[in-house]
Amino acid sequence: MSVPASIIKAALREHLAYGLGPLRGGAARTLYGAATAMRAAGRRSEAYKLLMRTHSGNFSTSIDRRIEEELRDATTRERRGESTGLWQAYDEAIAAAAATFRADAKPDPRRLIGSRILVVKRAHDRERGVIVVDYSYVFPLLPALFNLEAITQRYHLVLEPSWVGIGAPEVLLFTRMKTPVFVETFEPHDHRLIARLDANLRVLPMAANYWVDYRPIVNQPVRQRDIDVIMVAAWTAVKRHWRFFRALAALRKRGHRLRVALVGYAYDLSAADIRAQAAYFGVEDQIEFFERISQEDVSALLTRSKVHVLWSLRESSNRAIIEAMLADVPVIVREGLTYGCRYRHINSMTGRFVTEDDLADSILEMIEARGTYAPREWVLEHMTPQIATKMVEAGIADEARASGEPWSEGLTTKVSMLDTQRYWEPSDRERFAADYQFLEAMIRR
Repeated sequence: MSVPASIIKAALREHLAYGLGPLRGGAARTLYGAATAMRAAGRRSEAYKLLMRTHSGNFSTSIDRRIEEELRDATTRERRGESTGLWQAYDEAIAAAAATFRADAKPDPRRLIGSRILVVKRAHDRERGVIVVDYSYVFPLLPALFNLEAITQRYHLVLEPSWVGIGAPEVLLFTRMKTPVFVETFEPHDHRLIARLDANLRVLPMAANYWVDYRPIVNQPVRQRDIDVIMVAAWTAVKRHWRFFRALAALRKRGHRLRVALVGYAYDLSAADIRAQAAYFGVEDQIEFFERISQEDVSALLTRSKVHVLWSLRESSNRAIIEAMLADVPVIVREGLTYGCRYRHINSMTGRFVTEDDLADSILEMIEARGTYAPREWVLEHMTPQIATKMVEAGIADEARASGEPWSEGLTTKVSMLDTQRYWEPSDRERFAADYQFLEAMIRR
């Protein structure tokens, strides 16, 4: 059988982005030099976009620091009215997002309000409310579709990025705002960037996977966990299913034919693409595929599973592993994920970091020792929507009081899901009727 095209493309991209080893520093210098040449040729906005992509690539600490200094300098100059090309890059990101949104079958900004744009504290005459905006694709839609200046006069803004890294126009465009804007991230790489920019962005040291609703995910007693390994991940190259299949094939050659469940939905690949990858490695008959199933059905599968695998290289705030932990399923996460931060939620109670070469052996070891883990207990103690609410509230309250703003009311707890945000108590939405009327009035006509 010939190698599927999806594997060839994924392997090539992975090598260029992560497999250069000691050449990564040289790649960073080349990209930095290319950005400098772009700027000299008058392509200033393109140059800044390349600098931001290079920074997110984490090729070289020294080059990253140069980029941070350049972004800080350009931000300062733009704020005092000097054109550098940086804010043009932001304008282009906003225009592109707006064009994509308006090309949708139902381009109605109201569908974002109360879902992707959620009020968690009411605005009063003398006290600003709080809005949480999740998913990075929504961020540039705020200035594109709404009167953002008027909104930030009445509300503190919390950004909950959906993907890795904040060094992107979608996030950094908010440095143009006059008021503080809060960004959820527990990545030290992101914290350093925000600190070096010395602008109006403020870190909230948590992320999207804090907001998982644990109530429907019950660790129900079952006679037997009959699924050896589960992987809840979209059908996309970044999830690296093929690398997981390679480990399954190695185990099969050693006499271990594991039962596997894959849960996903179409993204840049289809279920057929993933099946072709599994067939290439000779493990398709071990795998049961589930596509676009309900949260209840996902939870039921997790309850039957022994181990969950997350094998991405770049994905810091994955929710699927928290859902697995809540079903008392320990997790395997690839060593060096994202920027290499040793996330505190991967520990002796919840799972382990594993190297590429050790994946196959680690799967067997964790299946054998799964009774020694207590992931649900750890998550309920350290990483719930209620805990996240207190963290966000503390960060914003401290900022408000430091600037002399009143703060007399706390935040309402919310949860984040794949397709929306919701209130912990659905009836809470009624409390914010006036706020949502205001937001609808802020839609640009």
